[in-house]
Amino acid sequence: MSNGAGMSKLKRPSIWMSRRGFVGAGLGAALAVVARLMGPPQSALFNLLAGSGMVIAGYALGVLAAGRRREIEDIAYILRLREELRACQDHIMDTATFESLGAYLEIAAHQMKEPLQGVAAGVRALAADASLPEEARASIAALKQNLETLQATLRHLASYALTKPGRAPFSVNTVLRDAIHLCRHRAEEKNIRFDERYAVIPPVFGPAGRVHRAILNLVVNAVEAMPFGGGTILVESAYENERVIARVRDGGIGIRPEHLGKIFDPFFSTKPERSGIGLGLWAVKQTFDLIGADVTVKSEPHQGTEISILFPQAAPLRPGREGTEHPPELPQNTAEERGRQIA
Repeated sequence: MSNGAGMSKLKRPSIWMSRRGFVGAGLGAALAVVARLMGPPQSALFNLLAGSGMVIAGYALGVLAAGRRREIEDIAYILRLREELRACQDHIMDTATFESLGAYLEIAAHQMKEPLQGVAAGVRALAADASLPEEARASIAALKQNLETLQATLRHLASYALTKPGRAPFSVNTVLRDAIHLCRHRAEEKNIRFDERYAVIPPVFGPAGRVHRAILNLVVNAVEAMPFGGGTILVESAYENERVIARVRDGGIGIRPEHLGKIFDPFFSTKPERSGIGLGLWAVKQTFDLIGADVTVKSEPHQGTEISILFPQAAPLRPGREGTEHPPELPQNTAEERGRQIA
């Protein structure tokens, strides 16, 4: 919904000044006039009180009708917003999936580059050997052309290099809170609530936007792992051994022991077909590796999963440099890949 539509909802007139209220008052006045003309003669005071009562009653009924209509409009508006929120969440996750696939292709292109260069050097040496039969030289020339085409394709993929992470401080508490807000609607659909526990922590270095996408991926996975009967997902921050820690713990289906060592492998997924390509956790690991953060996973089947991210801290807590705790009191993160400004 556009900003203009949203603003119009905020600027609606009060129901006490609504047209239905005044129409109701007019109908009450008309009813009072008809009652006075058709009823038995009464005193002027009685007629005044009765007429005023009818006008007030008509106005009150009009206001109630206006309020009821406003309530229906608000409910419809909220439902539309919920649908738009869900569509935005799905779009965010789809975008993250395509970004993960692009990152994987870029890394794969770089890994294939050196072996192909060795093969190309051997082919060039064979092509320059005049002692080979003409038929072999023709085959080698065709092979050389195909290798050049493949190298050009890999250079095109490798040109989309991964952006080096910025070195700007941001608050892990704020990133956790923002990720929860984006997943709250999905959680409510499964009767899941978040237990948020924020510690006093110093800022950490890194790209807030990239870290936010990685933590959002972890929170979405936690929501999807929970049963439809509901439950609680613990999201907390801590400051232990001079390191900032973010934890996401669910009470879902857990991970089998034989799968635990593979969850960060590219294209590994235990989800049903068409629900993922298996690059989400791989991208999460790549993001945290780039900024020097450690990732640990604890899980047991049907007991849930706990993922902890240990960030390298930006500055130690000491007098005069206190940390922050409650996210709403924190400044907005602006530490993105291409910026170092902190709002």
